[in-house]
Amino acid sequence: MKPLERRKARQHQRCLAHSLVGTPNYIAPEVLLRTGYTQLCDWWSVGVILYEMVVGQPPFLANTPLETQMKVINWKSTLHIPPERKLSPEASDLIVKLCRGPEDRLGKNGADEIKAHPFFKSVNFSSDLRQQAAPYIPTIAHPTDTSNFDEVEPEKLRKSDDESNHNDTLNGWFRNGKFMTQWYILVFISFVFVFFYFKASKGFNRYFGPV
Repeated sequence: MKPLERRKARQHQRCLAHSLVGTPNYIAPEVLLRTGYTQLCDWWSVGVILYEMVVGQPPFLANTPLETQMKVINWKSTLHIPPERKLSPEASDLIVKLCRGPEDRLGKNGADEIKAHPFFKSVNFSSDLRQQAAPYIPTIAHPTDTSNFDEVEPEKLRKSDDESNHNDTLNGWFRNGKFMTQWYILVFISFVFVFFYFKASKGFNRYFGPV
């Protein structure tokens, strides 16, 4: 390796983190493999969160954290978008472009290439998102009104994870659901905006320590 190439490789290594932190369902594979990672691991997590919002459960859900981690590491064979959920082509495409290897993950050239994805074609990023009208406004009768949520049978909540139908509750919630694409896009954007804004602020370091 030439001197300049060695210097560039050393500089790249200094930019990589190797600590293992996070929730198994949302950790990028390069974090689990301890091969070093950059901020691109956050875009993987964004893809996982989007999947969970439109499908109803995380893409690498398993009975144990270890099984989940193995699914994440082997994402090329374990990441599946269930056809019965009837996701839009744009949503499916965004998920698979975020949940892939860091070398060609969407977002490696900055957030603008994610905002330019067709999934966000109806979103005007040039204006204040907080001032834009919500595409869906739920009707709420009182502060503790839960009528906008599907009913859950208490018996199913008490079932053990060891049972073969441990996902029946989640499947029941979304089996007949009709997703409002615009509403999910807004919720998704709001989550990402608040997370990264808070992370960049002093408040994040105050509560969670330096990152």
